[in-house]
Amino acid sequence: MPLYAFHLLSPVVQLYWVLKPGTFLPTHWKADDDSINLYHRAHEGRGFFVEVGVDYGQEQPVVVRSFLSSVPLEDYSYWVKLPEGWA
Repeated sequence: MPLYAFHLLSPVVQLYWVLKPGTFLPTHWKADDDSINLYHRAHEGRGFFVEVGVDYGQEQPVVVRSFLSSVPLEDYSYWVKLPEGWA
């Protein structure tokens, strides 16, 4: 599934498409013990990345953002070595 099609899905279906077949990468810890988990969704070519956080009010996972660029990955650069061709 390309990223543009992923954006058309409802939030619940987006979570299904990330958590079920997506590849879990590292967690980015923020202030106050909040965290965001990074996932990779394979697709023809490079695929795309999705950040999943938690809505603590409802205690449910939520998609925070999805992207193709490697720039947002700087928060994870300590834990992730990108394959050649991503930089």
